[in-house]
Amino acid sequence: MRPPGSPLYWRLFLTVAAAIVLFIVLALVTTALLVSRELEGYVHARQSTLGLEAANVYSSGGIEGLRAWLERTDKGLPSDVTIYIVAPDGSELLGRALPGWSARMMRAIAAHGQDPHPANYRPTVLAPQLIASHGEVLSMFVMPRDIGPWGSSTTTLGLVAVALLVIGAAAWIVARALTRPIMELQLAVRGLASGHVEARVPPRIAARSDELGALATDFNAMAGRLEHLLEHRQRLLRDVSHELRSPLTRLQAAIVLSAHRNELAAVDRERIEREIRRMDALIGDILRYSRLDDTASLVRRLVRLDDLLREIAEDARVEAAARDVDVHLRADPGLLVVGDPDLLHSAFENLVRNAVRHSAAGGRVEIVAKAGEDIRVDVLDAGPGVPEDLLERIFEPWFRVPGNTTPAGRSSGTGLGLAIARRVFTLHDGRVQARRRVEGGLAIEVHLPVADIT
Repeated sequence: MRPPGSPLYWRLFLTVAAAIVLFIVLALVTTALLVSRELEGYVHARQSTLGLEAANVYSSGGIEGLRAWLERTDKGLPSDVTIYIVAPDGSELLGRALPGWSARMMRAIAAHGQDPHPANYRPTVLAPQLIASHGEVLSMFVMPRDIGPWGSSTTTLGLVAVALLVIGAAAWIVARALTRPIMELQLAVRGLASGHVEARVPPRIAARSDELGALATDFNAMAGRLEHLLEHRQRLLRDVSHELRSPLTRLQAAIVLSAHRNELAAVDRERIEREIRRMDALIGDILRYSRLDDTASLVRRLVRLDDLLREIAEDARVEAAARDVDVHLRADPGLLVVGDPDLLHSAFENLVRNAVRHSAAGGRVEIVAKAGEDIRVDVLDAGPGVPEDLLERIFEPWFRVPGNTTPAGRSSGTGLGLAIARRVFTLHDGRVQARRRVEGGLAIEVHLPVADIT
């Protein structure tokens, strides 16, 4: 964690500080504009001759005359102004309740009236005093209507609107400063995780001088290093595979020549040829797997998956017949996908041949393909199955289930067939998973998106 003096800290600090200052300024301006307009009638009433008029009415008509004067509506008062006359005991002349927020102040002023003055009217600053001939003092309050300690409801709503405006602007600035680079970084991470090793955070984000810019720079450096390592790995696999192919070819030629000269026993020759075929198949799988990272070479065509599976099943029956294994296909007609037909053929062939190899004599391999929200293909065998904790690992390159061999006692393939299949289905926006069958054996479940031909 960086100290509080980091660039991102200061950016947030200055944004919040600027928002507070802006709110104070706008609040003062809003209050001044709204309150000055609302108090206009109040000030006019305070500066008029209402106080003298009330004093004359009190002098000539007493309390009852003053009550009648208060109840009159022709005094020329603005609609937002109310007159209260309060006795020293705190009671209002008409029995009205005093404004809650100022009642205490009004009662205190009325209770502490000054000594009688020769005149019956004292124009004090806060409350002009009306004085009867017998010395009773009444305090007159000209109060703005619906005005509280924070102003009227209009003023309060104005301040709330200003606060929301400032908070919204500050939140937008902070979100733009933080969310946008985080989203760019998230997109780059997702791209890298999905196999696009060329994914990078845009330079405008990496050029920032704060922690997010440093994080983007580190990510780009990591992605560049990863891309270099993957390219090096692919190049190494291709080079090694090609280098191995040459001595294998020469070895095969030497075996043929030795057999022609009768210098090699038939048993030894068969064993050597079998190992050569196995090495040749391994090299072929390595080359195919290494090329699958090159998505630019992927062909996109409309493929009838039911026909493709039918062709694979026919070819698999030849190998399965030698093992006394039955291959059965059930496919809905018209299963259409968009993809590379050669890669899809190779992937499904790997699944079917793997099922045939692991099925015991008299067993049955089922291929079931049907359409729904997507196209689902299940390849079911009756072999020994796979432990539950290893179902996901069988799709990893070079992984073999410990102790798992074919019924003939040989190791189960090169260890790349299922890895190639998963990579092919992923390139076609599909997915593959394995599960144990209740009746025994392994089920490989493939999902591919239906071709959109509308």
